[in-house]
Amino acid sequence: MTATGPHFWTQTLKWLDPSGVARARWHRLDLPNSPPFSSWDAGDGDGPQAWRYQEFNCPGFDSGLVAASVTITCAHSPATLALVLQAVAGQWLIQVTQYRIVLGGLIRDDSALLAISGGGGTLTGISFSASSTLPPVVATIPPRIATTKLSGTPCVLSF
Repeated sequence: MTATGPHFWTQTLKWLDPSGVARARWHRLDLPNSPPFSSWDAGDGDGPQAWRYQEFNCPGFDSGLVAASVTITCAHSPATLALVLQAVAGQWLIQVTQYRIVLGGLIRDDSALLAISGGGGTLTGISFSASSTLPPVVATIPPRIATTKLSGTPCVLSF
């Protein structure tokens, strides 16, 4: 976390498969007695969910996405490497959300939905890249999501 004025910044990272199902949730805030993250509502529409602590570095997203792509790094673990490789192969999305930590709680500043475009690891670390330009396969809308309930009933002309 980087200190900026009277508050600190933190980020969350949500891993989404192409159908929009959250496969993993990470947070960077590791405070003593931080039960809010064991079952926490991040305001993302999923309600209270479990968020796992995972230290990661997402430069270029300190106060909003400043470039069309980011490279995120984290420490190596077999489970994390397997997640990254599965996400790259499955063309997953990630949602990076920026929060300000102030007295009394968290304030959501910005969020970006990015498509994972590559990744890999070494014995010491893992890095993966994501961009805001979605691949054509990811950008298509599955028919089960775009129902008439969501898009409305089409206009019918009668004479």
